[in-house]
This record gives sequence, C-alpha cells and structure tokens, in this order.
Amino acid sequence: MDERVAILKNQIRAVVVAGGSDEITYQSEWLGYMPFPVDHWVEHQGKTFSGDFPFDWTLEDLAVLERTGFLETIEAYENPEDRFDRCIRYRVHIRRG
Repeated sequence: MDERVAILKNQIRAVVVAGGSDEITYQSEWLGYMPFPVDHWVEHQGKTFSGDFPFDWTLEDLAVLERTGFLETIEAYENPEDRFDRCIRYRVHIRRG
C-alpha cells in the first residue's frame, strides 16, 4: 500500500468512526464535454468528504483498499450508456474499541 492509499484509508477510517455508519459511497460523473474532466467523490451519510483526499486519488485506490479487506462492495452501478456515471457503495471494515 503506497502513501496515497494509506492517507485515504486513514481519512475513511476517521470519518466512519466519527459518523457511526460503516458505509461510504463512491460516485462519478462527466458533463460530457471538454474542458470538464470526470468528477468523482466519496460520501459518508450523504456528505462529501473526499475533498481532503490527495489530489491525484483514483478509483483504483479504493480497489486496493478493497483487496486488502478494508472495503467491501455492497452495491455497484455503472450506467450502460455512460461508463463515467458510476455509484459504488462500500462497507468499511474497522475494529472499534
């Protein structure tokens, strides 16, 4: 796990512990024209908190956390007509106490 992924893991853990819910949601969308890039973010209880993530974080970083067992996909949706329109719900596995 590299430093960027470790930062994401720590920030996700802090938000989940403070918020009392063990679910987060990744979402992405693209307005469909330049110069706007694909926008993506992570929410906890309906509030975006990924603005504090490192600038260059990607969905692959969350996939790394899933492979380590920290995250577990609960539900995933990708619009069949727009691969940039995604919503993935994760369960966060942390030890409390």
